[in-house]
Amino acid sequence: MGRPVLTDAQVEDFRGRACDVAMRLFVREGYEGFTLRALAGELGCSHATPYRYFEGKPELFALVRAEGFRRFEAFLRRRLAGASDPLARVRRLARAYFDFSVEHAAEFTVIFEIGQPDPDEYPFVGEAGHAAWSVLFDVVREAVAAGALAGDPSELAHTMWAGIHGVATLSLARKLAMGRDAEALLASMTDALIRAHEPERSKRKRAKRT
Repeated sequence: MGRPVLTDAQVEDFRGRACDVAMRLFVREGYEGFTLRALAGELGCSHATPYRYFEGKPELFALVRAEGFRRFEAFLRRRLAGASDPLARVRRLARAYFDFSVEHAAEFTVIFEIGQPDPDEYPFVGEAGHAAWSVLFDVVREAVAAGALAGDPSELAHTMWAGIHGVATLSLARKLAMGRDAEALLASMTDALIRAHEPERSKRKRAKRT
């Protein structure tokens, strides 16, 4: 007797559960150490079952990374909701980025710390990553358009990204062990970046106040 035909809902349910478990396993074992056999063990199914739903480890990892980027994008957008002041949005974006690394450490590690073996083979991963990046870029671009920041939006967005990501990864790796609080450092760095890229008229006004 052949295998029963799976419904679309059953396929999506299994793939969703498998991706959640695989997210954790990829972080724990690394890409090379991860096996679909271990995944099956965690899911409580036969060793062959994952192959009914995935072509193999490369495809599964691509799906996991894309899902991580989608969760990251959604997290940032939720945190930005309701904020309209351009610089308040920049600060909220920085804090949301950092908070994601704390609250969703597995997703953060998978999308940023583990490389995709064949990035061109699964373009949907790059598309999901670009969608997440566009949240940060749009916040900076809007601040420049509003006159709250000055400079090339792409350069400023990359500078902001490097700074925020640096604090997040140092904190995640427990490297900030010399009397520096990660959240305070994040706020200080964000303020410094904003001051460094504020329009000249804003710098003059601030100089007069001091």
